[in-house]
Amino acid sequence: MWNKPRQWIPLVALVLSSHAPGAFAREAPGLSEQLHAHALTSFRQARFSEAYGRFSGLADAGHAPAAAMALWMYVNDPVVFGKDWDCTQEQLTAWAQLAGQPVPTMVARRTPQLEQIVAKRRR
Repeated sequence: MWNKPRQWIPLVALVLSSHAPGAFAREAPGLSEQLHAHALTSFRQARFSEAYGRFSGLADAGHAPAAAMALWMYVNDPVVFGKDWDCTQEQLTAWAQLAGQPVPTMVARRTPQLEQIVAKRRR
């Protein structure tokens, strides 16, 4: 799957962007737009986990359209996607500021696994 060197470029760019937030998005606008296009393609092809990973990486690097999409995916995760996306409150705050939206507050969700743990502790 990752045989060709050029296939590593988006992954490497996202990893590097996490070390220099903001600077990445300003220094390589063409690359960030390409990565955003790849994230949109993943989303359109219903590869939602992959898309969220791409959007969140770009959002962490300071890309406002990706921040808006990552934020939307987080807010609608269980209802639309049936998943709980992974992020921190700090990420949500930064994404919301980039996207010009209100900051959502993280809340704990009760999953079947959590229900089992709670039931065991009550015994």
